[in-house]
Amino acid sequence: MVVEAVAAATDRPTTELPPLQGTLDADALDTLLNGQSSSVTVSFRYADTAVSVSENGSIEVHVDGDLREENDG
Repeated sequence: MVVEAVAAATDRPTTELPPLQGTLDADALDTLLNGQSSSVTVSFRYADTAVSVSENGSIEVHVDGDLREENDG
């Protein structure tokens, strides 16, 4: 989901983005977001963007100060 959201926000194909695993542990991200708390948000840098992923499935991608949001929840 994150790679697809960043690709859409940056108008780049997913194949041009670096592997997400090089930026963070995707399994750990899933564990954090699938916990019992509904107020968890994880923010990190990926492919020259700032990404925030919330437990409710919302993904915010900041590109050059511009916010693009995808809600997958």
